[in-house]
Amino acid sequence: MSQPKRIFVIGHMGAGKFLLSEALAKKLGWEHIDANPSLERYIGKSLHDILGKEGEAAFHRCEAEIISQQLKQANRVIVLEEAVIATEQNRKLLAPEFVVYLKVSTPTQIERMKDGRVPLLPIPDLKVFLGQLHQERDHLFEEVATITVESTSVEEDVKKILNAIEKH
Repeated sequence: MSQPKRIFVIGHMGAGKFLLSEALAKKLGWEHIDANPSLERYIGKSLHDILGKEGEAAFHRCEAEIISQQLKQANRVIVLEEAVIATEQNRKLLAPEFVVYLKVSTPTQIERMKDGRVPLLPIPDLKVFLGQLHQERDHLFEEVATITVESTSVEEDVKKILNAIEKH
């Protein structure tokens, strides 16, 4: 089997996508690309609520352009924004690629987010907000994923991905 040319890392906020993708890139000797502005996490609202219908569509077009540009590159681990899988176009671009879905539970997200960057705006009920995002997106992440990794530790998660690459 052949090694993938690039790896995309997707998942919910607080999953640890940045740390995982950085460690994976280092282990592979590849470049690490952070294409994750994490708007929802820092603002504390959905993309639609932040940007409106027109702005959300423009944002997703920008994401598609970023993915398309990365498809021309090799030896890169690219971490993507949480809402990237919301559009069919982005899912189609990612489907043939090696995509890691870093899966995380809502309680783990809340735990990880409490010591990190907090939203700029207050979220009335973080558990409800994150639960809603899981309901909307989990199946979409799984749809495009080559491998789904239950987020545990960076070291263990990297090992799981490297094993999957060997079998790919």
